[in-house]
This record gives sequence, C-alpha cells and structure tokens, in this order.
Amino acid sequence: MRKPLLSRQLYCPSHFGNTYEATMPTEMTALLHEAKFWGFNKFADWFNGIDLCNIYNDNYNQNHRQFNMPEALWERKFSNYKCASDLGFDLGLNITPNHVFLDQLTPENRAEAKTRRYFGQLVCPSKPEVTDMILENYRNLFRDFVEHGLQLDSISAIAYDYGGCSCDQCNPWVVTFGKLYKEISSIAKDVFGEINIDILGWWWSDEDHQNFTNWADTEAPGLFHSLAFFLDGGATKYAVRPIPKNCKEDAFVHIAYSEHSDIYTHYGANIAPDRIEKTIENLFSRKAAGVMAYSEGDHDDINKAIAGGLASGQFASADEVLQEYAARYFGTNPKRWSELIYLLGDFNTIDIDKCKPLFKNLSKDSKKSWRLQQIEERINMAKAHQSVMAEVSDAPLMDAVYAMDQKKSNNGVMNIRWTPRQKVAAEEFVAAKERLYREVYRLGVVRHIFRFGASMPCWYESFIRMKNEYRKKDFDYRC
Repeated sequence: MRKPLLSRQLYCPSHFGNTYEATMPTEMTALLHEAKFWGFNKFADWFNGIDLCNIYNDNYNQNHRQFNMPEALWERKFSNYKCASDLGFDLGLNITPNHVFLDQLTPENRAEAKTRRYFGQLVCPSKPEVTDMILENYRNLFRDFVEHGLQLDSISAIAYDYGGCSCDQCNPWVVTFGKLYKEISSIAKDVFGEINIDILGWWWSDEDHQNFTNWADTEAPGLFHSLAFFLDGGATKYAVRPIPKNCKEDAFVHIAYSEHSDIYTHYGANIAPDRIEKTIENLFSRKAAGVMAYSEGDHDDINKAIAGGLASGQFASADEVLQEYAARYFGTNPKRWSELIYLLGDFNTIDIDKCKPLFKNLSKDSKKSWRLQQIEERINMAKAHQSVMAEVSDAPLMDAVYAMDQKKSNNGVMNIRWTPRQKVAAEEFVAAKERLYREVYRLGVVRHIFRFGASMPCWYESFIRMKNEYRKKDFDYRC
C-alpha cells in the first residue's frame, strides 16, 4: 500500500436537479459512506445562486414566508454538509466571487462577459458598492455555516465559468479576482479561524497563471495553501505552470465523464479507468498535495471508486479497484466484471456482440441495484444508437456523441430517411435514458447540463423533427 495523497476531496455540487440536489439525508449518508470506504476524506459543495433571490435579504424574508427554491436548495446543501461532517469528512467550500443572487443583479452593476469563460449572474467589482455587496454575501454565508454547527476547513475560489468580468477596469480578470478573493478570505479567517485558502484553476491559461502568481507573490505572499490545476479535456497530466510561492500542487479531476466524449447522466455510467489511473499516477509522480474529484452524481459512481481507491493508496491499479467494486456491489466474478467495465469506457466503440452476452451472464446471479442497472442501460443505449446509425449512409459511428454527420441539411440537422427499424431503435434509446433519469438516478427537475435533450447522439434532432411531423398527421402519436 503506497502513501496516499494527503487531501482527497470529493466535490459534490448539489444543483441543476442532480443526485446531490435530489437526495435525502439517509441516501446522502449512504453515498458518502461509500465514498469514504473508497478513500475520500474531504467533502465540498458550491452555493450557486443561479435563478435564486437573496435568501439573506430582509425584504425577501419578510415577503416570502413559504419554503421556496432558495430555502429548499440552501437546506439541501447544509443537510449534505451535515451528513459529511457526521461521517468525519473535512469540509471545503467552492466559491465564485462575483456570481451573485438574481435580485442583486442590475443593469448598472452587471459585469461584461465577452468570452465563453464568463457566465452567470455576474457583477463588476469595479462598480461602486459592488465589492461591499459581495463581501456581505460571504459574511452571511459563512455565518450560516456557523449557525448550522459546521466548521469549514478550506475555501477554494473559482475565477471562470460562473465568474469573470472583461471590462477595462477588471483587466486582467484573474488579478481582480485575486484581490476580491483576498478580502473574502480575510472574512473566512475571522469566522473560522484556521482555514486553508485554496484556488481552483479551472480554465486558467498560461497568462492567467503568470499574472496571478506575480500579483500573489507581491500582494498576498503566503496566503494561498494550494492550487488545483485544471486538466483540459481528456488530459491525464496538467501543464506545470507558475503558482505562488509555497503554494501546493493539487488537481481538479473531472470524474463525471467517461474515457471519451460522453458526460454526466446522458449515457449511463461514467467509466474512465484508463484516464483516471493515469491522472492519479501523475499526481503521485508530481508529489502533489491532493486531488479534487469533481462529481455530479450517482452516474460517476464507478469513477468515484477508482479515483478514491487510487488516491488513497489502497489499490495499485484501476483493475484492482473494479474487482473490489464488483465484489462489493455485484457479488459475482470480480475479474470478469472488471473486464466488462473496461470495455464500456468509450461509448462510441462498445462492442455489443461481446458486451451484451457478457453482461447477461455476469448479472444473472448478481445483486440487483441501481449500480447494476446503470451498466445495463449504457449497453442498451449503445445497442440502440448503433442500430440507428447502421442505416445512415456515410455516417461515421465514431461521431456518436456531440458530433454531427457531414451529410446534413443547411439547418445542421442530419438527413435521415427514418426506417421502421431505426424508429424503434431511437425510441429504445430514449426510453433507456428516461429509465436512467427516473428509475436509476431518481433525478428531479433537471436543468442546465442535465437537460434531457443535451449531449444527445447526432441523429437526435432529426428524430425529434420526424416525430413532430407525425404529430401533425396523427394527433394520437406518442413519444
């Protein structure tokens, strides 16, 4: 058993209708108990104010005495933190400094967002009184943790995604972000005492690393405990870039997508044993301080086990983890289960003739659970997708996810003359995905990245248009 990475953080944002937003305490405790078994020792969430009014605003509290979305989402997040705390996890909090509540955003204080890296309810810190408003938001949030009896061990700030401003006064944004974060960190220290001030380098460029480091070493020496490097796409090694003096290396590892392309809930279980094994091995070789595994729900359960099992040093390979996973949850033939799971890592190249009978044989005497069904539905979806694509001339099967076939109409929708066999297969694909959403992952009202029609195969838009034509002709046509 090798020496583990010191910090093994599971970042579980409860939002957009995902697992963590839908869970009740008993279920969340069970999920985190398993995460702890696999080796995670720290839990984190993000208080995302998207579409929410300011829950701390006196006027809101006087006029909204019902239990609405702001109250419900905040309660769920604190409930999840309580589950993690009771299990002995250290607690972290990810923050996006200039992303604010919906009713705090005005035409006068709105940030400029000229690039795809900037989105959300963003305010410009250079505008009058905006910084004070942001600091008050975090003062209220930190006080809320204390009132819930929760002690934060760290905060980690994110500059991009839900964040950013491209106005001249905020340029370079990463330095403006750093100044704002420094003030927030001072409040955090006043509230929590000893607390690590970390950074999440999601979407940072070479220039960002250099600019931030130059500023931090001059204006905030010794403040930052660690920086989680961003791994772009399917990368397994992060580019070694400048970071502040005495700041530890960490990595932000996306476990909610598979070896290639398919991501989140959209194609069943996320499976990436090769990618995650190489990533964790690189962290060991860099003598990194830890890993932040970005999880979006039940669908990345297999990757969660691999990341935790390897980072904690309990297992020497992804294959060892998968065999233990099979023994723990399925109870039959761990070696063959591991072989099957490896075969399912790339949705675009799943060999149905090999995987379907292997799954049937292995699952015959296995424990029945959502973990088993998510693998079955992944195979069902791959089979249905391949059946649709088999009758599309000149369409590359490898471009299953995200890609559009070159043979398309001017509006970007594939030209498919839908045969009866294709229609049945497409319906089977959609039905399998519906079962995943409601029977397997038990999701709520899904938004944003979990929208049901997001990340669908290249034939999906054509399929929907074909169905709409049927509706015009036959009122009783059913989805």
